[in-house]
Amino acid sequence: MIWKHLLLGAVCLASFRAFAQSTTEPAQEVLLRLMPRLAPQFHLILSQPKDGRDFFRISGTQGHIEVEGATVPTLLYGVNTYLKEVAHLQVSTNGLQLGSAALQLPAPAQPIKRPALYPWRYALNENVDGYTAPYWDQKRWQREIDILALSGINAVLIERGTDYVLYQTFRDAGYSDEAIRRWITQPAHQNWQLMGNMCCFDEPISLELLKKRAESAKQLIASLRSLGIAPVLPGYYGIVPADFAETHPGAHVIPQGEWNGFTRPGWLDPRDPQFATLAASFYRHQRELFGDSPMFDMNIFQEGGTSGDVPEAAGAKAVQDALEKSNPGAIWFMMAWQKEPTPQLLSSLDTSRVLIADIEQGRVPRETREKDFLGAPWLYGGLWEFGGRTTLGAPLYDYAVRLPEMAKRPGSKIRGIALFTEGLDTNPYAFDLYTEMAWHAEPVDLPEWTRAYTGRRYGAEDAHAERAWQILLKTAYGYRADGVQGHGERDASADSLFNAQPSLTAKHADLSAPDELRYNRDDLAPALTELLQAAPALRTTETYQYDLVDIARQVLANSARELLPEIKAAYDGKDKEAFDRLTSEFQERMRLEDRLLRTNQYFLLGRWLSYVPQWSSSAEESDRLNYDARSILTTWGDRKASEDGHLHEYGNKDWAGLVNDYYLLRWRMYFDSLRDSLSSGQPAQPIDWYAFGDRWNHETKSYPAVPEGDAYQAATEIARRLKLMPNSSSLAKGPQE
Repeated sequence: MIWKHLLLGAVCLASFRAFAQSTTEPAQEVLLRLMPRLAPQFHLILSQPKDGRDFFRISGTQGHIEVEGATVPTLLYGVNTYLKEVAHLQVSTNGLQLGSAALQLPAPAQPIKRPALYPWRYALNENVDGYTAPYWDQKRWQREIDILALSGINAVLIERGTDYVLYQTFRDAGYSDEAIRRWITQPAHQNWQLMGNMCCFDEPISLELLKKRAESAKQLIASLRSLGIAPVLPGYYGIVPADFAETHPGAHVIPQGEWNGFTRPGWLDPRDPQFATLAASFYRHQRELFGDSPMFDMNIFQEGGTSGDVPEAAGAKAVQDALEKSNPGAIWFMMAWQKEPTPQLLSSLDTSRVLIADIEQGRVPRETREKDFLGAPWLYGGLWEFGGRTTLGAPLYDYAVRLPEMAKRPGSKIRGIALFTEGLDTNPYAFDLYTEMAWHAEPVDLPEWTRAYTGRRYGAEDAHAERAWQILLKTAYGYRADGVQGHGERDASADSLFNAQPSLTAKHADLSAPDELRYNRDDLAPALTELLQAAPALRTTETYQYDLVDIARQVLANSARELLPEIKAAYDGKDKEAFDRLTSEFQERMRLEDRLLRTNQYFLLGRWLSYVPQWSSSAEESDRLNYDARSILTTWGDRKASEDGHLHEYGNKDWAGLVNDYYLLRWRMYFDSLRDSLSSGQPAQPIDWYAFGDRWNHETKSYPAVPEGDAYQAATEIARRLKLMPNSSSLAKGPQE
């Protein structure tokens, strides 16, 4: 029942206040960073409610808006609620729409007061630190924290800096400086080591880099605390170097085999006396660096780990006991993914000190989680994107309807939401709805919500823009969890065939991505036609510019699913003329895509690479970090992991530079080989795609980190190419004129 969540929220309120400032100054600084023109018009108040429940309240007069709240994240969410519902403005992960320079904020018609329905509003997926943020600087991270805070998030995972904790822990355990640095991977791959999936890739990491990352993490965690956001830190559950039993005779280490072609770290039996020593050292160093945390992230057997001869229940209890000893009262945070956590693992735990993020609700409608989790509290996860891929889509029904319905059931143990996308800053539409669902006790009418979203997204009601988004709601965002197996990760949308390792039978770029669209591509295409007809005044907004690029990109990417089978038919039929014409068209569409992507900051390879140089302390390290940052997008790992483990293209992205200099070059090589085959009558020569990718990963070509060109013009050219142009009068007086 929702009222039970409110009571639990009262219990948790005190723990949040331990991480909050007694002043609203940090919250005001968020507003000054994101909306300096509007910030002076807000008066923020932190209050101690009489009933102990977290809440926000909005009132005030024109130009003087008063927002009151019990905690800073709730206070800031109150500001966001005002922006959405009263001022019809928007702060989003991909663009701001904050009205005219002279705007005086309107007074609410009447005070708005809402309680926080759940105690926890968590973010992030462990993989964010690989696919999005491994090299971000403080300014870029601060912007993300600001957006999360305005979205009401009150707990955020910070993995950065844990590498230095591990370094110190194993130095204490007798490892040499070089030995342990050769075990710790570079930043873009490091979170998989923390999850026990891999080690020893692109090593060694430098001590200078470890220290820089630790200092950066201190600043990030301090920023979170100032905003009343609980920092969630990785815990220690037993990962050790593979030779730990050799260097520590008698240690009971369970080999964990391989993960997608990588050798996993060993797992030290948590009942072994040496585990307690390592755990104490880990938590001591972590506290000295970063201070206390209420929650620690640990997934013992993530994606195929094994307990060997260690009883799962006994091992898990020893992990929790070590956590409790070093961090009394701390919560063990874990994700429900594939077969974990098992009932055996949970059976011996104090489940009042466990919180589970169920991240498969968008794939399989699981209705028995209270039983599955043995009564442990859990968060309804939002996972609609893997690998940081730039694809449109999310199972919005599962968030807007199923979440509040499940939360109302008698005995529900849902205690909040967990934003768990593997990358950040894609699908702002889904992000906005999902984070808002922490405040809805009843299901949301998605068409009506979308109508309001469109108005605040662009700053005015517009029939064409609204029709575009209603089309998107029914197509890319219209699928829902169905439990169907065998078609890839269906909680996400299909990726682009332009990004696929070339093949005439390609159905996806990444092997685990969906092999089919969950909607008819012809039904989505008119969204581009409609958005191009939006009023000229709307076309200059940052939000419109992003959406236009994103929608045009998706429509163009979908066209490859029609064109590639036609190319195959021409090749199989030995029709050289048709083959040349169709492959030329395929490549021209990729060039158009790259031209489009160049116009927006969120689709630039150069922006990703621009964050890397600041972390390097030598020319050799520059090469290592460049390789780390590039390879996560392409081959992912070494040849075995890339090919046998099928990790290549898992992090594929529609980014300018990557499309033109990587994906397009591969297709050109492939089509040339097929053309030679048609001419000679001999089978096409095989191409070593891993070698091609590895060469590109080692290149040092720089790419623009700022956008260039005209998005509207580029999107119009794509619409013309695909015969999706609206009538000419609707395009009159566009921003390019």
